[in-house]
Amino acid sequence: MTYDSLPFSGIATFFKAPLVEAPTTADADVAVVGIGWDEGTTSRSGARMGPRALREASTMYAFQRDAEPFWDGEAGVELLGGVRWADCGDVALGPMWSPERYHNAVVDRLQPIMKAGLFPVTLGGDHSIGYPVLKALYQARGGKPFHLVQFDTHMDYWDEEGGSRFSHASPIIRSHEAGFLAGLTQYGIRSLHTPGDNIALAKSRGANIFWCQQSKDMLVEDLVEHLPKGADVYITFDIDALDPAIAPGTGTPEPGGFSYYEAKDILLGVCARCNVVGMDLVEVAPQYDGPGQVTALHGARLILDTVGAVFRRRTTLA
Repeated sequence: MTYDSLPFSGIATFFKAPLVEAPTTADADVAVVGIGWDEGTTSRSGARMGPRALREASTMYAFQRDAEPFWDGEAGVELLGGVRWADCGDVALGPMWSPERYHNAVVDRLQPIMKAGLFPVTLGGDHSIGYPVLKALYQARGGKPFHLVQFDTHMDYWDEEGGSRFSHASPIIRSHEAGFLAGLTQYGIRSLHTPGDNIALAKSRGANIFWCQQSKDMLVEDLVEHLPKGADVYITFDIDALDPAIAPGTGTPEPGGFSYYEAKDILLGVCARCNVVGMDLVEVAPQYDGPGQVTALHGARLILDTVGAVFRRRTTLA
């Protein structure tokens, strides 16, 4: 351990990883990119500051980044031993950009990282970033679709919201229609719904929807058994999937939601069954957060848990 790995010193990159703009697999295994965009919000803005909040919260764990693996006694596993991280900074975005310009900037920034073979971790930003992120992954894979696993309060399957087809209410329907997805699973859906949520349309296209209370009442093995074993999966995690009692710092909170342990257990189940090829965590809005940055802390920890599970599976299969 060095002094600059302590939470209160040095530059607050994610997990205090080296700042590398264009890493290769010679430099790192995981590449973190921030997308500070919240002009797709339909309620409270502020998620543009999410990447900074997640980075700062993650520094609490960084003292052991280059040491022995962490031991998660509750899950009974080691994690992140030998996994190399790089923080690539943020996608450069300006205010009032058109969806096309903003999407192109995200795709252009992420594609080289994805093509290089690193595991991408994207920090949002509101959930509208999902569409260009998934587009970048789809194109980096040469047009090969993948299964999307979504943790969320909302289905994000609105055709149009507030006059926009690319708000944070629409990334999933846009990605589905664009052919990026080989399958779709949604965990934690709750809230009040209207016809605009397109529940029947999503189901007709093969979406597997697990309502929040249903997810809480089922065994993890049953929640993931429909996922093709070994399939390529991308995980998108909207922080409002968590109970706002523990994660209030988000733009569209809803009563109920997962506890940290419930979300973690499902994430670990997905990672154990499938080949997870990337993830994002979105909708952290720190100005609504509670004392101690609890929302950002939950987000940062769930990223570490997920990446740890991804590389544990890879090591086991190697």
